[in-house]
Amino acid sequence: MDTARLKQLGLEVRDGGRGLTALLSLTEPLDNPAGHRKVERVDFRVEGERLVPVAPPEVVGLRPIALGAVREARDVEAEVADAFNEHLFHVQRRSAELQALGLSARVDPHSLVLSTEVSEHGLTLTLVADRQGHFRVSSAVRDGQSLPLPQAHTFELSEFRERSALVGYLAALFGEQGQQPARQAAGEGLIGFSEIVRAFGHEALVPPRSGLELLVLLEVEGKPYRFAGARVAGRTFRGLLAGAQGKVWAERFELDDFPGVVPLVASLLKVPAEAVKLVGAGPPQE
Repeated sequence: MDTARLKQLGLEVRDGGRGLTALLSLTEPLDNPAGHRKVERVDFRVEGERLVPVAPPEVVGLRPIALGAVREARDVEAEVADAFNEHLFHVQRRSAELQALGLSARVDPHSLVLSTEVSEHGLTLTLVADRQGHFRVSSAVRDGQSLPLPQAHTFELSEFRERSALVGYLAALFGEQGQQPARQAAGEGLIGFSEIVRAFGHEALVPPRSGLELLVLLEVEGKPYRFAGARVAGRTFRGLLAGAQGKVWAERFELDDFPGVVPLVASLLKVPAEAVKLVGAGPPQE
């Protein structure tokens, strides 16, 4: 990167031996409402044709600025302000969504990072939102033991209308090694869909706005997997396939286009359908 170009943008350029950094003094400081302080300067790391905010804590993780999109210092400042205000909007929106789910919303006064904690049945997870409002699991502990985290996995909080749906989704991400068969877990409150059909009949309907969650336990080549599905709205569902090492697949799908759990798992794991075995609470299924 041509340092003259950076200086033309009103940036103070430094070379610390690990690459260029650029400093911008703001004419209109950013307001940190949680820490009750003003951000008067932003430090960037220069990466090719991008400026990546790296300091102070309030701006770390904001979207990079493309140098081709700015001509002068006020353009750079406007990009920073837009990204910062967008982050504050996400913090407010996600905080309200967490509270609606019965979860506490914590905002770090220095970094303005939003986080919460979910604890259920011995599993305690810390969830952290990025600057774009997407959540990820930053720590996972089961019965006092830390668990490995799924790599680069984020999720959309607004898809979960009930706390139980969120807990079920997260629990599927961290399915225990060597899962117990569902027939053993049935005493913990699991209900087979065959029992629902037997009790209410094939003609029973799911109301348009009611939630619907399901869990399918599987075994593929001796390894345990879990498929979790939850209704988002109408005939749209959110699905997750997780194994002992974490998430394998997670996407939305339309009920009418869904091929079925076994064909989906076989396709994702690139195995024949007969290699996918369902683990049910009732008699083994053919």
